[in-house]
Amino acid sequence: MAASNHVRILARDGNLLLSATDPNKLAGRLEFTTDTTPGQAFDGIFYFTGRGLNWDMYAHNPNSSDPSAVLPCTPDANGYNTGAPTAINYFEWCQDHNKPLEVAPFGDVASGGPTTLPDADIFTNGAWYSGSPYLGPDATVRSMGTNTGNFLPANTQANPANERGWAFMWHSHNEREITTNNVFPGGMMMMMLVDSREFVIDESN
Repeated sequence: MAASNHVRILARDGNLLLSATDPNKLAGRLEFTTDTTPGQAFDGIFYFTGRGLNWDMYAHNPNSSDPSAVLPCTPDANGYNTGAPTAINYFEWCQDHNKPLEVAPFGDVASGGPTTLPDADIFTNGAWYSGSPYLGPDATVRSMGTNTGNFLPANTQANPANERGWAFMWHSHNEREITTNNVFPGGMMMMMLVDSREFVIDESN
């Protein structure tokens, strides 16, 4: 799991994992990795905390005029921001709060970090890449300012248009298992999307 998160498995092949002693309770187990066979499905849930990144994944900037960029992070006994359940950065790992990622960003995020990101006018990764390493509303504009280049500030693939998230590919560590009719490479790959809390998943269709 990215950022060292464990996932709680809630169902296998569409069937809820229920407690043997109380059928009204889920019996989902906590796992760091999951083993699946071709055609098998798991449903799981976890909080993406950003712990272990060593930089603020929301790009908080105490000097910003943007209210979403100056949100507080008050650690609970375990170090997570759990005191404000409706906040965008709920369950953020507070040890990395306000830690900058970029050396000299173009936009409204904190500077002085260890990384220089590619110039958007030179580096192109396709329309699915937001151009920003941050979560939250308008993250591309906040990190790149007007220098969005090939990375559109309102990505037409996103819904809503200012949505910014991270996509992770789930894969097999035995690469030769990724086959179609026993021909490598091939097979289906799964993607996991991490979004911040203000974006509601529409499950109506």
